Amino acid sequence: MTPEETWLLALADPEGPSIPLPSVHLMPKGVVTLCELAHAHGVLPAVLHQVDRLLKQQPDLLVAPPATADDLRSTLKLAHECSAKRAAMSLFLGAEARRLIDELSASGAQAIVLKGADFAARLYAKPALRFFGDVDLLVRSEDWKRVDDTLRRLGYQALPVRMKRATGYAEVQYQHPDMPGATVEIHDNLVNSPAVRRGVSVRLDDLPLERDARGGWQASPAGLLVMAGVHGAAGHSFDKLQHLCDLTQAARERAGAIDEQSLHECLKKTGAGFCLAVGLDLAARAFGDQASARWRERLNLRGPRRLARWLVTPETVLEARGPRGRSGSWRRQTLRHLLKTRR
Repeated sequence: MTPEETWLLALADPEGPSIPLPSVHLMPKGVVTLCELAHAHGVLPAVLHQVDRLLKQQPDLLVAPPATADDLRSTLKLAHECSAKRAAMSLFLGAEARRLIDELSASGAQAIVLKGADFAARLYAKPALRFFGDVDLLVRSEDWKRVDDTLRRLGYQALPVRMKRATGYAEVQYQHPDMPGATVEIHDNLVNSPAVRRGVSVRLDDLPLERDARGGWQASPAGLLVMAGVHGAAGHSFDKLQHLCDLTQAARERAGAIDEQSLHECLKKTGAGFCLAVGLDLAARAFGDQASARWRERLNLRGPRRLARWLVTPETVLEARGPRGRSGSWRRQTLRHLLKTRR
Protein backbone atom coordinates (compact mmCIF):
# COMPACT_ATOMS: atom_id res chain seq x y z
CA MET A 1 0.00 0.00 0.00
CA THR A 2 1.08 3.56 -0.62
CA PRO A 3 1.36 5.89 2.42
CA GLU A 4 -1.87 7.60 1.33
CA GLU A 5 -3.71 4.27 1.12
CA THR A 6 -2.41 3.30 4.54
CA TRP A 7 -3.79 6.51 6.03
CA LEU A 8 -7.06 6.10 4.12
CA LEU A 9 -7.66 2.67 5.63
CA ALA A 10 -6.89 3.97 9.11
CA LEU A 11 -9.25 6.97 8.84
CA ALA A 12 -12.17 5.55 6.82
CA ASP A 13 -14.10 3.95 9.69
CA PRO A 14 -17.10 6.26 10.32
CA GLU A 15 -16.77 5.74 14.08
CA GLY A 16 -13.08 6.55 14.26
CA PRO A 17 -9.89 4.52 13.90
CA SER A 18 -9.89 1.10 15.52
CA ILE A 19 -6.53 0.12 14.03
CA PRO A 20 -3.19 1.82 14.85
CA LEU A 21 -2.48 5.03 13.00
CA PRO A 22 0.37 4.82 10.46
CA SER A 23 3.82 5.93 11.49
CA VAL A 24 4.56 7.35 8.03
CA HIS A 25 4.08 11.09 7.46
CA LEU A 26 2.42 12.73 4.48
CA MET A 27 3.55 15.79 2.59
CA PRO A 28 0.84 18.38 1.74
CA LYS A 29 0.62 16.83 -1.73
CA GLY A 30 -0.01 13.47 -0.07
CA VAL A 31 -2.94 14.91 1.89
CA VAL A 32 -4.44 16.04 -1.43
CA THR A 33 -4.09 12.48 -2.72
CA LEU A 34 -5.60 11.14 0.51
CA CYS A 35 -8.69 13.34 0.05
CA GLU A 36 -9.02 12.34 -3.62
CA LEU A 37 -8.86 8.66 -2.71
CA ALA A 38 -11.35 9.15 0.13
CA HIS A 39 -13.79 10.79 -2.29
CA ALA A 40 -13.38 7.96 -4.81
CA HIS A 41 -14.05 5.39 -2.07
CA GLY A 42 -17.13 7.23 -0.76
CA VAL A 43 -15.60 7.90 2.67
CA LEU A 44 -14.54 11.55 2.36
CA PRO A 45 -16.70 12.88 5.25
CA ALA A 46 -15.26 10.40 7.77
CA VAL A 47 -11.70 10.97 6.57
CA LEU A 48 -12.07 14.76 6.66
CA HIS A 49 -13.41 14.61 10.21
CA GLN A 50 -10.43 12.57 11.35
CA VAL A 51 -7.92 14.73 9.43
CA ASP A 52 -9.35 17.89 11.03
CA ARG A 53 -9.11 16.29 14.46
CA LEU A 54 -5.52 15.20 13.93
CA LEU A 55 -4.42 18.60 12.62
CA LYS A 56 -5.87 20.26 15.72
CA GLN A 57 -4.65 17.78 18.29
CA GLN A 58 -1.62 15.93 16.87
CA PRO A 59 -0.52 17.53 13.58
CA ASP A 60 2.94 15.92 13.74
CA LEU A 61 1.32 12.50 13.33
CA LEU A 62 -0.05 13.25 9.88
CA VAL A 63 2.07 15.81 8.07
CA ALA A 64 5.84 15.84 7.80
CA PRO A 65 7.63 18.87 9.24
CA PRO A 66 8.06 21.63 8.31
CA ALA A 67 4.53 21.40 6.84
CA THR A 68 1.77 22.68 9.13
CA ALA A 69 -2.00 22.70 9.27
CA ASP A 70 -1.95 26.17 7.67
CA ASP A 71 -0.23 24.69 4.61
CA LEU A 72 -3.25 22.45 4.09
CA ARG A 73 -5.93 25.06 4.61
CA SER A 74 -6.87 25.60 0.93
CA THR A 75 -6.76 21.88 0.14
CA LEU A 76 -9.04 21.00 3.02
CA LYS A 77 -11.37 23.90 2.24
CA LEU A 78 -11.95 22.51 -1.25
CA ALA A 79 -12.46 19.00 0.14
CA HIS A 80 -15.00 20.28 2.67
CA GLU A 81 -16.86 22.18 -0.08
CA CYS A 82 -17.00 19.01 -2.19
CA SER A 83 -18.27 17.04 0.80
CA ALA A 84 -20.94 19.66 1.54
CA LYS A 85 -22.21 19.57 -2.06
CA ARG A 86 -22.45 15.79 -1.99
CA ALA A 87 -24.26 15.95 1.35
CA ALA A 88 -26.77 18.44 -0.07
CA MET A 89 -27.49 16.16 -3.03
CA SER A 90 -27.90 13.19 -0.69
CA LEU A 91 -30.35 15.23 1.42
CA PHE A 92 -32.43 16.02 -1.66
CA LEU A 93 -32.38 12.41 -2.83
CA GLY A 94 -33.37 11.13 0.61
CA ALA A 95 -36.46 13.35 0.59
CA GLU A 96 -37.25 12.23 -2.96
CA ALA A 97 -36.99 8.59 -1.93
CA ARG A 98 -39.61 9.11 0.78
CA ARG A 99 -41.91 10.88 -1.69
CA LEU A 100 -41.61 8.07 -4.21
CA ILE A 101 -42.32 5.42 -1.58
CA ASP A 102 -45.54 7.27 -0.69
CA GLU A 103 -46.55 7.66 -4.34
CA LEU A 104 -45.90 4.01 -5.12
CA SER A 105 -47.81 2.89 -2.04
CA ALA A 106 -50.80 4.97 -3.14
CA SER A 107 -50.65 3.22 -6.53
CA GLY A 108 -50.78 -0.20 -4.87
CA ALA A 109 -47.11 -1.06 -5.41
CA GLN A 110 -45.02 -1.94 -2.37
CA ALA A 111 -41.45 -0.66 -2.37
CA ILE A 112 -38.60 -0.22 0.09
CA VAL A 113 -35.56 2.03 -0.08
CA LEU A 114 -32.36 0.19 -0.91
CA LYS A 115 -28.77 0.88 0.04
CA GLY A 116 -27.71 4.55 -0.04
CA ALA A 117 -30.53 6.56 1.52
CA ASP A 118 -31.53 3.77 3.89
CA PHE A 119 -27.96 3.03 4.96
CA ALA A 120 -27.22 6.73 5.55
CA ALA A 121 -30.31 7.30 7.67
CA ARG A 122 -30.14 4.15 9.79
CA LEU A 123 -26.54 2.96 10.00
CA TYR A 124 -24.57 6.18 10.48
CA ALA A 125 -24.54 8.58 13.44
CA LYS A 126 -24.90 11.43 10.95
CA PRO A 127 -26.45 10.73 7.51
CA ALA A 128 -23.94 13.14 5.94
CA LEU A 129 -21.22 10.59 6.69
CA ARG A 130 -22.60 8.36 3.93
CA PHE A 131 -22.75 9.74 0.38
CA PHE A 132 -25.10 8.38 -2.26
CA GLY A 133 -25.76 9.62 -5.78
CA ASP A 134 -29.14 8.17 -6.68
CA VAL A 135 -32.35 6.73 -5.24
CA ASP A 136 -32.59 2.93 -5.20
CA LEU A 137 -35.93 1.22 -4.65
CA LEU A 138 -36.75 -2.49 -4.49
CA VAL A 139 -40.15 -3.58 -5.82
CA ARG A 140 -41.94 -6.80 -6.76
CA SER A 141 -41.62 -7.88 -10.38
CA GLU A 142 -45.41 -7.98 -10.78
CA ASP A 143 -45.59 -4.26 -9.93
CA TRP A 144 -43.42 -3.00 -12.79
CA LYS A 145 -46.34 -1.43 -14.68
CA ARG A 146 -47.60 0.41 -11.59
CA VAL A 147 -44.09 1.63 -10.90
CA ASP A 148 -43.49 2.79 -14.47
CA ASP A 149 -46.87 4.53 -14.66
CA THR A 150 -46.25 6.31 -11.34
CA LEU A 151 -42.78 7.58 -12.22
CA ARG A 152 -43.87 8.78 -15.65
CA ARG A 153 -46.85 10.59 -14.07
CA LEU A 154 -44.34 12.37 -11.81
CA GLY A 155 -42.32 13.47 -14.85
CA TYR A 156 -39.52 10.92 -14.69
CA GLN A 157 -38.09 9.60 -17.95
CA ALA A 158 -36.73 6.06 -18.38
CA LEU A 159 -33.09 5.97 -19.38
CA PRO A 160 -31.71 3.57 -22.00
CA VAL A 161 -30.18 0.32 -20.78
CA ARG A 162 -26.38 0.44 -20.98
CA MET A 163 -25.49 -3.15 -20.26
CA LYS A 164 -23.87 -6.01 -22.16
CA ARG A 165 -27.34 -7.41 -22.88
CA ALA A 166 -30.56 -5.56 -23.66
CA THR A 167 -32.75 -7.64 -21.34
CA GLY A 168 -32.57 -9.82 -18.22
CA TYR A 169 -31.32 -7.19 -15.81
CA ALA A 170 -33.34 -6.49 -12.67
CA GLU A 171 -33.03 -2.69 -12.90
CA VAL A 172 -34.52 0.25 -14.77
CA GLN A 173 -33.16 3.78 -14.40
CA TYR A 174 -35.19 6.99 -14.50
CA GLN A 175 -34.04 10.60 -14.81
CA HIS A 176 -35.44 13.21 -12.41
CA PRO A 177 -37.47 15.80 -14.38
CA ASP A 178 -35.96 18.89 -12.72
CA MET A 179 -32.58 17.82 -11.33
CA PRO A 180 -29.99 16.86 -13.98
CA GLY A 181 -27.88 13.96 -12.82
CA ALA A 182 -30.35 12.82 -10.17
CA THR A 183 -31.54 9.34 -11.06
CA VAL A 184 -33.86 6.74 -9.60
CA GLU A 185 -32.98 3.08 -10.00
CA ILE A 186 -35.84 0.62 -9.62
CA HIS A 187 -34.90 -3.00 -8.92
CA ASP A 188 -36.94 -6.16 -8.65
CA ASN A 189 -33.83 -7.93 -7.39
CA LEU A 190 -30.87 -6.57 -5.47
CA VAL A 191 -28.62 -8.54 -7.85
CA ASN A 192 -28.88 -7.01 -11.32
CA SER A 193 -26.78 -9.47 -13.29
CA PRO A 194 -28.68 -12.53 -14.61
CA ALA A 195 -25.47 -14.56 -14.45
CA VAL A 196 -24.71 -13.73 -10.82
CA ARG A 197 -28.35 -14.37 -9.86
CA ARG A 198 -27.69 -18.05 -10.51
CA GLY A 199 -25.72 -18.02 -7.26
CA VAL A 200 -27.33 -15.26 -5.19
CA SER A 201 -30.72 -13.62 -5.61
CA VAL A 202 -32.44 -11.15 -3.26
CA ARG A 203 -36.05 -10.17 -3.99
CA LEU A 204 -38.34 -8.01 -1.90
CA ASP A 205 -40.16 -11.04 -0.50
CA ASP A 206 -36.84 -12.63 0.52
CA LEU A 207 -35.87 -9.86 2.93
CA PRO A 208 -37.03 -9.65 6.56
CA LEU A 209 -39.02 -6.40 6.84
CA GLU A 210 -40.32 -4.19 9.64
CA ARG A 211 -42.46 -1.07 9.93
CA ASP A 212 -40.70 2.29 9.91
CA ALA A 213 -41.62 5.39 11.90
CA ARG A 214 -43.94 6.57 9.11
CA GLY A 215 -45.85 3.29 8.99
CA GLY A 216 -44.23 2.04 5.80
CA TRP A 217 -41.95 -0.93 5.28
CA GLN A 218 -38.18 -1.12 5.52
CA ALA A 219 -35.56 -3.84 5.75
CA SER A 220 -35.02 -5.09 9.30
CA PRO A 221 -31.49 -4.91 10.82
CA ALA A 222 -30.95 -8.49 9.60
CA GLY A 223 -32.09 -7.42 6.13
CA LEU A 224 -29.68 -4.49 6.16
CA LEU A 225 -26.77 -6.81 6.94
CA VAL A 226 -27.69 -9.09 4.03
CA MET A 227 -28.23 -6.10 1.78
CA ALA A 228 -24.81 -4.64 2.62
CA GLY A 229 -23.03 -7.94 2.04
CA VAL A 230 -24.74 -8.69 -1.28
CA HIS A 231 -24.39 -5.13 -2.57
CA GLY A 232 -20.67 -5.10 -1.82
CA ALA A 233 -19.89 -8.58 -3.13
CA ALA A 234 -22.36 -9.27 -5.96
CA GLY A 235 -22.90 -5.66 -7.01
CA HIS A 236 -19.35 -4.32 -6.91
CA SER A 237 -16.91 -7.09 -5.95
CA PHE A 238 -15.91 -4.79 -3.07
CA ASP A 239 -14.33 -2.04 -5.14
CA LYS A 240 -14.94 0.72 -2.55
CA LEU A 241 -14.26 1.12 1.16
CA GLN A 242 -17.79 2.47 1.49
CA HIS A 243 -19.10 -1.09 1.05
CA LEU A 244 -17.05 -2.26 4.01
CA CYS A 245 -18.20 0.71 6.10
CA ASP A 246 -21.85 -0.16 5.40
CA LEU A 247 -21.27 -3.77 6.35
CA THR A 248 -19.36 -2.80 9.49
CA GLN A 249 -22.11 -0.45 10.66
CA ALA A 250 -24.78 -3.10 10.03
CA ALA A 251 -22.74 -5.72 11.94
CA ARG A 252 -22.41 -3.24 14.82
CA GLU A 253 -26.22 -3.27 14.90
CA ARG A 254 -26.49 0.51 14.55
CA ALA A 255 -30.00 0.08 13.09
CA GLY A 256 -31.05 -2.15 15.99
CA ALA A 257 -30.53 -5.71 17.19
CA ILE A 258 -30.20 -8.34 14.48
CA ASP A 259 -32.63 -11.24 14.77
CA GLU A 260 -30.44 -14.26 14.09
CA GLN A 261 -33.28 -16.59 13.12
CA SER A 262 -34.63 -14.26 10.43
CA LEU A 263 -31.07 -13.69 9.24
CA HIS A 264 -30.50 -17.42 8.76
CA GLU A 265 -33.84 -17.76 6.97
CA CYS A 266 -32.95 -14.92 4.61
CA LEU A 267 -29.53 -16.40 3.85
CA LYS A 268 -31.15 -19.74 3.05
CA LYS A 269 -33.66 -18.14 0.67
CA THR A 270 -31.18 -15.93 -1.12
CA GLY A 271 -27.92 -17.86 -1.20
CA ALA A 272 -26.23 -14.76 0.24
CA GLY A 273 -24.14 -16.60 2.83
CA PHE A 274 -20.95 -16.52 0.75
CA CYS A 275 -21.33 -12.77 0.09
CA LEU A 276 -21.77 -12.14 3.79
CA ALA A 277 -18.88 -14.41 4.79
CA VAL A 278 -16.47 -12.64 2.44
CA GLY A 279 -17.70 -9.18 3.42
CA LEU A 280 -17.59 -9.72 7.17
CA ASP A 281 -14.11 -11.19 6.90
CA LEU A 282 -12.94 -8.22 4.84
CA ALA A 283 -14.45 -5.70 7.26
CA ALA A 284 -12.85 -7.45 10.23
CA ARG A 285 -9.44 -7.40 8.54
CA ALA A 286 -9.67 -3.88 7.12
CA PHE A 287 -10.95 -2.04 10.19
CA GLY A 288 -10.11 -4.47 12.98
CA ASP A 289 -13.86 -4.58 13.64
CA GLN A 290 -14.78 -7.05 16.35
CA ALA A 291 -18.52 -7.01 15.58
CA SER A 292 -17.88 -8.18 12.01
CA ALA A 293 -15.52 -10.89 13.28
CA ARG A 294 -18.10 -12.08 15.82
CA TRP A 295 -20.88 -12.33 13.24
CA ARG A 296 -18.56 -14.14 10.83
CA GLU A 297 -17.86 -16.81 13.43
CA ARG A 298 -21.38 -16.85 14.90
CA LEU A 299 -23.05 -17.54 11.54
CA ASN A 300 -20.50 -20.23 10.65
CA LEU A 301 -20.99 -19.43 6.97
CA ARG A 302 -19.63 -21.98 4.55
CA GLY A 303 -17.65 -21.17 1.47
CA PRO A 304 -14.07 -21.30 0.11
CA ARG A 305 -12.86 -18.89 2.78
CA ARG A 306 -9.16 -19.44 2.18
CA LEU A 307 -9.49 -18.76 -1.53
CA ALA A 308 -11.72 -15.72 -0.97
CA ARG A 309 -9.36 -14.31 1.66
CA TRP A 310 -6.52 -14.58 -0.81
CA LEU A 311 -8.50 -13.19 -3.74
CA VAL A 312 -9.94 -10.08 -2.11
CA THR A 313 -7.92 -8.38 0.60
CA PRO A 314 -8.17 -4.90 2.11
CA GLU A 315 -5.34 -3.95 -0.23
CA THR A 316 -7.34 -5.17 -3.23
CA VAL A 317 -10.27 -2.97 -2.16
CA LEU A 318 -8.00 0.05 -1.77
CA GLU A 319 -6.32 -0.44 -5.13
CA ALA A 320 -9.66 -0.58 -6.98
CA ARG A 321 -10.03 3.21 -6.90
CA GLY A 322 -6.37 4.15 -7.06
CA PRO A 323 -3.85 4.50 -9.88
CA ARG A 324 -3.16 0.75 -9.69
CA GLY A 325 -6.85 -0.13 -9.91
CA ARG A 326 -6.60 -2.64 -12.73
CA SER A 327 -3.97 -4.71 -10.94
CA GLY A 328 -6.58 -6.40 -8.75
CA SER A 329 -9.41 -6.56 -11.28
CA TRP A 330 -8.80 -10.23 -12.12
CA ARG A 331 -9.16 -11.05 -8.42
CA ARG A 332 -12.56 -9.38 -8.23
CA GLN A 333 -13.62 -11.05 -11.47
CA THR A 334 -12.70 -14.43 -9.98
CA LEU A 335 -14.76 -13.59 -6.89
CA ARG A 336 -17.66 -12.74 -9.18
CA HIS A 337 -17.30 -16.14 -10.89
CA LEU A 338 -17.38 -17.88 -7.51
CA LEU A 339 -20.63 -16.10 -6.64
CA LYS A 340 -22.34 -17.61 -9.70
CA THR A 341 -21.73 -21.13 -8.39
CA ARG A 342 -22.75 -20.73 -4.74
CA ARG A 343 -26.11 -22.52 -5.01
